Amino acid sequence: MNLVNTLKRNPEDLLIAFVLVTVPFHAFLTVWLANIVGHYTLLRLWPEFVLLSLALWALYVLATDRALRQRILGTRLAKLLIAFLGLTLLLGVIAYLREEVSTKALFYGILLNVRFLVWFAVAWVAASRSDWLARHWQNIVFIPLAVVSVFAVLQFFILPPDFLGHFGYDAQTTIPPAQTINQDTHTIRAQSTLRGPNPLGAYLVIGIGLLAVSTMLIWKKLLLALASVVALLVSFSRSAWLGLAATITATSALLLNKKQLTNLAIAATVSFVILVGLAFTFRNNGGVQNAVFHVDNTQTTAETTSDEGHLSAVRQSTSEVLHEPLGRGPGTAGPASVYNLAQPSRNSENYFLNVGQELGWVGLGLFVWILAEVLRALLALRTGLARGLAATFIGLVIINMLSYAWADVTVAYLWWGLAGITLGTTVHQKKTQR
Repeated sequence: MNLVNTLKRNPEDLLIAFVLVTVPFHAFLTVWLANIVGHYTLLRLWPEFVLLSLALWALYVLATDRALRQRILGTRLAKLLIAFLGLTLLLGVIAYLREEVSTKALFYGILLNVRFLVWFAVAWVAASRSDWLARHWQNIVFIPLAVVSVFAVLQFFILPPDFLGHFGYDAQTTIPPAQTINQDTHTIRAQSTLRGPNPLGAYLVIGIGLLAVSTMLIWKKLLLALASVVALLVSFSRSAWLGLAATITATSALLLNKKQLTNLAIAATVSFVILVGLAFTFRNNGGVQNAVFHVDNTQTTAETTSDEGHLSAVRQSTSEVLHEPLGRGPGTAGPASVYNLAQPSRNSENYFLNVGQELGWVGLGLFVWILAEVLRALLALRTGLARGLAATFIGLVIINMLSYAWADVTVAYLWWGLAGITLGTTVHQKKTQR
């Protein structure tokens, strides 16, 4: 009955909830359906079709609701979002007119740059009108998290490496059914229902971080945390491991008192010393080298290690950002540049450097300012969800310094959708108090 009433009064809430619940399975469902009916590229864009319809709805609401328009568009954050969107489109047009980017790369680059920010704005508007999403966020987040985590564990320990191949996974046409460490065919990395191990790791960091502020029964919380941590470990995503460490640190700072922080700091120091000692003791062990450093010369077929490739990409991209303050436009760097027929692809393996390569110093400055404003707004709130998102934000920043986590559909829609819901709920509460 509650769902029926919500559908009648606020159908946009159910649409947003539907996207948030299904995006952890986006890769799996897309590949499976494409294996049956074809049209893989078109099916991949189904969340964007929902986003487009909701964006048009949000524009209509803002145009017709003067009070809500003033509350949202009057904020510094909204103005920054509009400026970033405008700059992205402007630089995209310039790059296209100068024939520096092909059509497909341009549209894909714009999509990756603004998708999660538009989704954030849509959730912000929706939650400003209804608190339904804020009241149900735990079911929306943790039920999919349980499924993804359990499947990741099964994938690593029990299922055959090519299991996903039965659902249409293919390295040449869609997604590899199994991914390995540094082309080592003996060490499989869990990817569950996401696009790969690194997106899985980033998603799990969000889920584990939010578990800390959940109100579910303690035994359920511990079981889900255990499954999620094991899934994170067998993803072998080192960026996510670092992100989780940063998230735990931030969570502790936000939730614990001074005495608890002191005890935690002592325990963390002891644990760090033990880990360093173990790493030194087993420094010549092939398994440890492979898991931690992604290097095992006896197993790999790669000519260069992932660390070497990453450092080389960062150096090259940093140099380009420093020497090209205006950028080259969306679609000329990062994942979108693979489709750029006008120039060679450029891979920084760093989301921030990617923004700098495409949108220049001004675009990078605007983007960092947006992040700072979102974090400030979350820290100003006292809700559990706000604090959990603030903590996971720190972890995601670390991850995005080592990958393109915000370009991943699951991470983009989940975290930014929840952030929009959190900020929008405060607007709704102020409106109802009046």
